[in-house]
Amino acid sequence: MNIIKKVLMSGNFFANKDLPLLEQLATFLFVKKVKKKEILLREGSINNKIYYVQKGLLRVYVIHEGKEINTWFVKEGEFINSVTSFYYQTPSDEYIEAIEDCEVLEIKKSTYEWMLKNNLKLALFVIDQLYINLCEYHDQCQSLRFMNAEKKYEFLLNKKPDILNRLSQKHIASFLGIETTYLSKIISKL
Repeated sequence: MNIIKKVLMSGNFFANKDLPLLEQLATFLFVKKVKKKEILLREGSINNKIYYVQKGLLRVYVIHEGKEINTWFVKEGEFINSVTSFYYQTPSDEYIEAIEDCEVLEIKKSTYEWMLKNNLKLALFVIDQLYINLCEYHDQCQSLRFMNAEKKYEFLLNKKPDILNRLSQKHIASFLGIETTYLSKIISKL
C-alpha cells in the first residue's frame, strides 16, 4: 500500500487538502529494493532506520541456542524496525529478513525526528500508528503466553490470515515453537 494513501486512509490527521504536504514529506523517504533472504538488520547492529513495506513480506527473528526463532511477520502497509535498538540506539538483538522480494521505504532516525518536530499532524499520525502496533503486540503477548501450539496457530490464522499462505511451514513452525512435522498435524486437524 502506498504510504500517502495509508496516511490519508487513517482519516484522523490528514485530509485530501494535505496531499501537497504529504507528497513533500514523502521526498524524505528512500525506496529500497530488498531481495528474498536479504537481511535489513542484523543482531548487534544499531537500527537507525524505520521501514515501511510497500511490497513483500519480512520476518523478525532472534537466534536462541543456535536456532532461528521467528517473532513476527510484517507485510505490505506495515512499518518495521527493531524498536529498542532504534529508540535507545543500542545494538539489536534481532534480525529483519525478507521472506519475499520486497520494496520498502526507509527513513533515517535523524530525518524522522526532524520531521516529527516540525509537523504536528505527522507526529499525531505516528503516535496513532505506535498505539496500533502496541495493541497488536499486547494481544500477541497476552494470547501466545498461555496457548499451546494449536491455539497459537489459530491465533496466527485469525490475526494474519493473509500471510499464512505466503509463509513456509518452517517459518510458521519457528514462530509457534514447534517442529514442522507437528505443524503438519495441526494443519491437517483444522
